[in-house]
Amino acid sequence: MSSSNALNIGVAVAAAFGVGMVYVMLHEKKRKRKNLEKKAKEAPISKEMLLKILNKAADNSKAVVDKIRVEVRKIQVARSLSDEQTMQLFQQNFEHSLDQLIGAIRTQFQVSEKAMDSSFKQHQGDADVQRAIQNMRVLSANSAPSAPPADRQAAGPGTALPASLTRDRLKEIMTFNAVTLEKELRPIKEEMAKQRKLGKQPQVEPQALMQLQTRISDQVKSKFGVTDEQVMAAVEHYNAKNDPAFKDILARIANTLNNSLA
Repeated sequence: MSSSNALNIGVAVAAAFGVGMVYVMLHEKKRKRKNLEKKAKEAPISKEMLLKILNKAADNSKAVVDKIRVEVRKIQVARSLSDEQTMQLFQQNFEHSLDQLIGAIRTQFQVSEKAMDSSFKQHQGDADVQRAIQNMRVLSANSAPSAPPADRQAAGPGTALPASLTRDRLKEIMTFNAVTLEKELRPIKEEMAKQRKLGKQPQVEPQALMQLQTRISDQVKSKFGVTDEQVMAAVEHYNAKNDPAFKDILARIANTLNNSLA
C-alpha cells in the first residue's frame, strides 16, 4: 500500500472516529437534557399550585357528584340495592370521577401526577391543604345517595316535572330504558360468557356501568326531552316502584342487569 493510500485511509478513519465522537457527545448532551427536564417536571409543585388544583377540583366536582348520585340512584332502583351497596357504588364512582377530574385539571396547569403527589406528601399536614381535602370529603358525604334528601328524592327537592311527563309517558320512557339497556349490555354479556369459558371470573367495573347509564340517559334526553333528575322525580311522584303497572318493566330492567353482570 502506498504512503498516499495509507494517509487517505488514516484520514478517513480519523474522520469517522471524529463523527462518532460528535454523535456520542450529542447523544450524551441530549440524554442529560432529558434527565433535567424529567427532574424539573417531577419536582414537587408549590403549595399554592397544589391548593389551586385541589380547590378547582372541589368546585368542579359538584356537578359531577350530582350526576353520579342520580345515576347510582337509578341503579339502586333497578337492582333493588341496599343503602350500603348503593353507598359503596357511589363511593367507587366518586373516587374514580374525582381522579379523572383532578387529572384533567393537572393537565390544564401542566403539572405531572408525580409532581403533585410529591407536593401533597410535603404539604399534607398543612392546614390549608387539609381544609381543601375536607371540602371534597364533605361534598361526597352530603351528596351520597343514602343521605336523607337523596334517599327521599333522587332529584332533590324542588325538581319540577314537565307537563308532558305523565304516568303513561314515564312508562314509555322506562320501557325505552329497558330495551336500550338490553342492547347496550349485550356485547358485555357476550364478552363475559367468553371469559367464563376460558375459566376466568370476569367482573364489570362500576365505572363502566355508570358510563353505560350515562349513554342511556343522553339518549333519553335526546328522544324524550327530559333529564335523569326529572325521570327519577317522576318515579317517586307516581310511586312507580310500588305500582303494578310498572312491575314488569322494572323486573325486566333488574333481570337484564343481574343476568348480564352476575
